[in-house]
Formats: sequence, C-alpha cells, structure tokens
Amino acid sequence: MERVLNEELMAILPQYVDNRGNCTKIYAVGLEPLILDKSIKTILRLIGKHYMIDLKELKKRYGALVSSPNLVPIPLSKRDIFIPFKTRVPMYKNDGAFGYINMRHIEKIREEKESTVVYLSNGVYIPCLCSLSTIDKHMRNGNIVSRCYEDRSMKIKEEEVVYNARVIITR
Repeated sequence: MERVLNEELMAILPQYVDNRGNCTKIYAVGLEPLILDKSIKTILRLIGKHYMIDLKELKKRYGALVSSPNLVPIPLSKRDIFIPFKTRVPMYKNDGAFGYINMRHIEKIREEKESTVVYLSNGVYIPCLCSLSTIDKHMRNGNIVSRCYEDRSMKIKEEEVVYNARVIITR
C-alpha cells in the first residue's frame, strides 16, 4: 500500500472480486492496477492517514462549500482532487457504491448506452452509473474545492540553530 501511495494516484474504485469479496482497485501512474482486500472506506481512511488529512473535518468544511453533505470531493493537494462517481450497485448494506477519480487524470467523459464512461489519461476507461449532468455537477464541485483548497502544511520559520556540544570519548 505504501508503494502505491508514493505514486500519483489516478482512481480508487470499489470492486467485487470472486472468492475475495468487497475489494478496492487502485490505479496509479506507472503501476499496474492493484486490487486490495479492503473496502473503499478503509482505503480512504488509510490515504487520509498517509496525507495527514482528517476526512471527517474535510467533509464538513468542503461539504458546506459545495452544498453537498455526503458526496464531497477529496483534495489530497491543490492539484489532486478526487471526485466521487457511482461505479457499482452495492450488494450489501455497508459496501460502497462510489469510487473516486483524480480530476487531473480525466481525459474525457462520454455518455454511452447504459452508463457514462470516464476515460483516464492512461487509456483506462471506467463505467459510471450516473448521468452526464451528475458527473458535471461533481466536476464543478471539484473545481470549487480546488480553488478554495487551503494548504495546511506546517510553515515553520527556520532559524539558524547552533548546537554546542562536547563529545567525550573514553577508552
């Protein structure tokens, strides 16, 4: 998981896998798709820990901004905003239906027969179970979050520190 998080994430999708159950498929630049035996909720929590982001607080702050308490874009940085897309119908109550796609890696979006398809910059396409107008709304919300994103990394004024220490070596 750590190896994937050090790469540029493109998409995080819930997926049912035979003999494994509710899993998560992760696409990252330069890596083969990875399927993890964890729910999308767990993966998002782990990503939040990795980036030192409180997802509940983020949901409150940006949910109010985009007037959507539940389907809030997730900013990992000003450039990496993950948009929620419904990618499956859950089989059980706590299985997630929504995947998250990095806005920066969306090449095009096309409405097809039974679904709307999101094409990523690496050629992968992701069928979505939402209309083009819903996707457009999520994309606009992502743009709003991107413009209002606050870089909360610690900014410490570094001062020159001089350490005076004597090393005493006894033999």
